[in-house]
Amino acid sequence: MIDVIKEKIKEIAFKKVNDSDELFKSGILTSILVIDLATALEDEFNISIPFNEITLENFSTPELIKKYVDSKIG
Repeated sequence: MIDVIKEKIKEIAFKKVNDSDELFKSGILTSILVIDLATALEDEFNISIPFNEITLENFSTPELIKKYVDSKIG
């Protein structure tokens, strides 16, 4: 799953990322791009991501995104 998440980030931000890359601190994701990413993840994994859950705690690294998506699936 983390490879799918990293591929979605690459498609949206045009940057290749590693599992633990800080997506906001490094400038890979912006507030606009993270909304695009959340929408792509909703479509890919058939989940719903409420706007108030798009936080640094859930979306700051691919690893944290995977953990968050896992919690929505399971």
